[in-house]
Amino acid sequence: MSAAARTGAHHVGLVVNPTAGAGRGRVIATVATDRLRRAGHRVSDLSGPDGAATAARLAARHDLEALVVVGGDGMVHLGAGATAGTGTPLGVVPVGTGNDFAAVLGLPEDPLDAVDHVVAALAHGTRRAVDAVEVTGPHDPPRWVAGAVSAGLDAAVSARALRMRHPRGPARYTVATLAELARFRAWDYRLEFTDVVDDGGLALAGEPARATWQGRAAMVTAANVDRIGGGIRVTPHARVDDGLLDVLVAPITSRAAAASIFPFMYAGTHVRRRDVHVLRARAVTISPGPDAAPGTLWPVAHGDGEALSALPLTARAVPGALQVLTSA
Repeated sequence: MSAAARTGAHHVGLVVNPTAGAGRGRVIATVATDRLRRAGHRVSDLSGPDGAATAARLAARHDLEALVVVGGDGMVHLGAGATAGTGTPLGVVPVGTGNDFAAVLGLPEDPLDAVDHVVAALAHGTRRAVDAVEVTGPHDPPRWVAGAVSAGLDAAVSARALRMRHPRGPARYTVATLAELARFRAWDYRLEFTDVVDDGGLALAGEPARATWQGRAAMVTAANVDRIGGGIRVTPHARVDDGLLDVLVAPITSRAAAASIFPFMYAGTHVRRRDVHVLRARAVTISPGPDAAPGTLWPVAHGDGEALSALPLTARAVPGALQVLTSA
């Protein structure tokens, strides 16, 4: 986007999850379209019948000067995939289950206030550069994640929650967590870290520039933000603009120990436990461990609550990859 296009009229793409907020998504999108057009902008609704169709429509458009997503963190995930690394600013109108990314950035909680926030940011040409996570694997094209990449029990919980129709809201994650704990078995991992700044007390092999860890764990999460899943403070000290990932590793093997973590995660106090480690590094490669029993199935990794790919994968923090519309 050129400097000349930062103010004045813009061509704005808009995508919405119509079922977000118990059906409020489409209503809020209609209001957003009206207010953007009244402000002089040209608006193209690129929403598809599902996430894949919407992503395809966004990938085919190269004439947008801004993109506005209406929905929860899943819509932010789509928006990040379309705008990260391009310089095209992203506006977020939270109408979802968790709305974690919007909360991290201090965006308005009320969707109508968020619409006005986006309109004001476009009028003044204001934005905030934040990091994004580039996810690569041997068999899949690169993906972008705004919040966190989960590859353990939390990924299994996300997968179950996506399949559930009830209950709505954050309670869905609670029910999904209880269901996954009932069938929990720790997984064997090999983790390779790049440019470790803080080892979090985990015994690593190698040097900070390239360190490794191998063992069984309940959770492995590479986070760009401090909260996921509707307010779970998975990595409570993570910052969205420090160029680093906060990688949570919980080398826990028993169901009872895994279950005992979750009550403390909403306050972020789980990180005080000796069996929970949070490392800070620029990148991490998460692979199945070589000592796993034959037939072991690892959870499909999830990013922003959306399915990514099977392991192995590499998550890398890319500084300033996202330009978020904000009037503050």
